[in-house]
Amino acid sequence: MLPISTPTLLLRDFTIADLNAYKNLRNDEKFQRFYSEEDASPEKSEFLLSLFIQQAKEQPRSKYQLAIVSHSGELMGSCGIRLEDSGSASMGCELGRRWHGTGAAKQAAQAMIDFGFKELNVCRIYAETIADNKAAIRLCNSLGMHIEAKRTKEYFFKGKSWDAVVLALLKDEWSNANTISAIEPIKMPLTF
Repeated sequence: MLPISTPTLLLRDFTIADLNAYKNLRNDEKFQRFYSEEDASPEKSEFLLSLFIQQAKEQPRSKYQLAIVSHSGELMGSCGIRLEDSGSASMGCELGRRWHGTGAAKQAAQAMIDFGFKELNVCRIYAETIADNKAAIRLCNSLGMHIEAKRTKEYFFKGKSWDAVVLALLKDEWSNANTISAIEPIKMPLTF
């Protein structure tokens, strides 16, 4: 079941050794634009990493926030799925700026959706994002998700109100074309 391996990525549980790399990924102005000041703080990154490690130890396990790691071992971000009592699951993906536009988020999200439907046997997976986060909405659409709800002024941070969008995918909508074996390789970013 875990870790999840794709043609160019590994999705695995976080360890405390990931802390500095995780804080660095989240400590980026572009990364932080859709997060409140509190959610973008180094302290929040430390809290989240500790939470992910704790959740991995829970039995029965209901939350899988996994590290996205290149096959060379570099931490690229995280992708997760959280089970709900209703047979649904929420998911989310965060990726360091260096990996934006490479296809890594799509590959990780495809693998996580595949895991949710096949291994966890959920019937519906949804994602919620800020309506201004066009890249996240494009990613969800590319995975076959459709807009299920729009919420006006759902959040307030950085001195303004933000609308939210919920996108969802049902198990019977998830086609075999979206399974791990059909995942496109990612484009490796330039090294700086």
